[in-house]
Amino acid sequence: MRRAASSIRSASGAVLGVTLLALLAPMAAGCRGDRTDKPPRQFFPDMDDSPKVKPQTQSYFFEDGRAMREPVAGTVPFGRHASLRPATLEAQRLIAMERDDMLAEDDALYRGVNPDGSYVQRTPVRKVLGLPPGAPVDPRAVLSLVEEGKKQFLINCLPCHGASGDGDGLVGQRWSSPVPSYHQPQYYPGGEKGQDGYIFHVIRNGVANTPGAQPPLRMPSYAENVSPREAWAIVLYIRALQRTRLERLSDAGSSFSDDDGHGAVAASPAAKETTP
Repeated sequence: MRRAASSIRSASGAVLGVTLLALLAPMAAGCRGDRTDKPPRQFFPDMDDSPKVKPQTQSYFFEDGRAMREPVAGTVPFGRHASLRPATLEAQRLIAMERDDMLAEDDALYRGVNPDGSYVQRTPVRKVLGLPPGAPVDPRAVLSLVEEGKKQFLINCLPCHGASGDGDGLVGQRWSSPVPSYHQPQYYPGGEKGQDGYIFHVIRNGVANTPGAQPPLRMPSYAENVSPREAWAIVLYIRALQRTRLERLSDAGSSFSDDDGHGAVAASPAAKETTP
């Protein structure tokens, strides 16, 4: 009897041990990838390792050994531009702007400089709007640019430069160096730093600090915050703020125009409202 009972207990212990091991095995497998460079255990891989071809890789399937394939002989590239019709002029304009933004080849539009490296004097409004040279400019489109410039100014510039561009923002008052006012004569058209391209350059690239001083940029770049077209919109809004300080608006009309001589900034409510 005792031997039988002992055998039963031994058998029960063995079964219990096997059961515990069976339960612990999945738990141990759950610690996959922990402190090891070995690939994780995949009992149910599903589609974790779907076969795919990566760009610029070798392939043993094709005779030329390249994973990337050339277009089929006799075919031509096909894109959205080919599907446009003359009736969709607005779509053509927007798609052309997207492609121009991708290439960023126009120095005046994307860097604010002329072919000789000097800053452009006036905002290239037609290029910013995606219009061809000589095309009529809708004043409403320009005012929309000014409104966009106001929006971006209040988000990105107000903390340092203040709502009116006087350099009296809460952050600017505590900055390591004085923040200049956009209403100083040097920043008006014709001033030493009055080119629209210069202000655009400052927005996109920042202002360098004295050599050896820290931080390297006295004003940081806002290229990650605003696109080139949004930066030009900010320039137009700054010009609108400046016009509110001029005693005679008519005297400055020629200074606020694009490279084709079209008036770029009109006196608008957006320009006069300097508080957020």
